[in-house]
Amino acid sequence: MDESDDRSRQPAFDEGGRQMQEFVRELTVSQGRIRAFIVSLMPGSPDVGDVLQETNLSLWKSRERFQPNTNFIAWAFTIARLEVLHQRDRAKRLGRITLSPELTEMLADEMPGHFSHEEYLLALQSCVSKLSETQREIIEARYQPGHSLEVHAQITGRKSGALRIALLRIRSDLRECVTRTMEGTHA
Repeated sequence: MDESDDRSRQPAFDEGGRQMQEFVRELTVSQGRIRAFIVSLMPGSPDVGDVLQETNLSLWKSRERFQPNTNFIAWAFTIARLEVLHQRDRAKRLGRITLSPELTEMLADEMPGHFSHEEYLLALQSCVSKLSETQREIIEARYQPGHSLEVHAQITGRKSGALRIALLRIRSDLRECVTRTMEGTHA
């Protein structure tokens, strides 16, 4: 098979490369936001760079599906979220502790809209790092697959209702911490 046959089977990206240029521009200017999004889903993970690289590779392989004048960052975040879940599965197979898909989704969905994504992620990462080990255990007990607050209550000797209340307080504290942190950066 010669090269012209290969090109004829692939849909034309566009005349003159305008769509390709727009795709490359969008991908380039979005790198910081995509990285920050990945960090928010994998706080403290040393695998963020690998996931960003896999996300960029997936975006590149899917570039013909990119439609100019659409929300590129939303598309990129969807792919990044999938790559985070793939990385979580790889880490789980290696016996490493990771955030559950549910917690990953919760963190991704709670980003407020009136601040930049990067600001939110930096604030969230800072606030999560301030949680005590006990607070992180409660969050992981709630969102780790195969675990529940009830099981955690039995293990720790605490009442499951008390753990639910603690979880609500932790989430509320995280939300307030993020808001305070972000408002402080805009003061």
